Amino acid sequence: MNEFSITPFRGLHLLLLLLTAVAALLIFLLLRKKPEARRSRLLIGMCFFNLVLFAGYKLSLSMDVAYIRAYYPNGFSIFNELPLHLCNINLFLIPLGVWKRNRSIMGFSFFVAPLGALMALLFPEPLFSGFSLFLPQIFGYYVTHALLVVCGLSLATLGFYRPDPRDIPRILKTFGLLAVGAHLINLLLRLTLCPEANYFFTYGAEIGVLKLFWRIIPAPLLYGLPAPLILAGYMYAVCALSRLTRGSWLSQPPLFRKKSEEVF
Repeated sequence: MNEFSITPFRGLHLLLLLLTAVAALLIFLLLRKKPEARRSRLLIGMCFFNLVLFAGYKLSLSMDVAYIRAYYPNGFSIFNELPLHLCNINLFLIPLGVWKRNRSIMGFSFFVAPLGALMALLFPEPLFSGFSLFLPQIFGYYVTHALLVVCGLSLATLGFYRPDPRDIPRILKTFGLLAVGAHLINLLLRLTLCPEANYFFTYGAEIGVLKLFWRIIPAPLLYGLPAPLILAGYMYAVCALSRLTRGSWLSQPPLFRKKSEEVF
């Protein structure tokens, strides 16, 4: 099945990225004029479907000898594979935000889920590159991240969230609370069930910018202090772009009109 192997920035990989963008656009075109309740049900349903797919993907990883050898010298631990990382935590934050109409949660998910999941799609770890897309663990990795991109973008395209710079302080607060919560979970797991626990990468990671942060501040959790500044700059840039395009047909689904201001 070599013809179905997926390698970054080659045929099948580029096709997957294209299909991700097409899926986000199709959902917008098909549902933009539908009632709010129907849009909510679809988006929440997509997230729950993705959560089931995520569970299957992690189950397949638990049987992948190469993955276990690379990441778990003491044996596979499901406690380090929970949906508590920066991108996949949005598997349940998006439904929660839509259900509660919480702008802080939806804002976090809108800005972080597509960005984090897209980075995972563009720059997969070596064990997720060069193998057949139809291996369960490879299929799960790429499709769950692709759906996270689609669901995160759909918060805006379906009218549930419009980027607003006034939300940024609250989103940063949400980010900080989640990071501290993830670090406390890491501490507990490292002391008990899983010495590898590293949700939100609070203990560092072999990722360029995080390695740089660690060299500057070599302390768990605290090394990430520059991250909110970068995230804030990114959010302000997206808000500025949204303001420039606000009059376009793509940025004005029904909930963006006066009714949305009353809901939020």
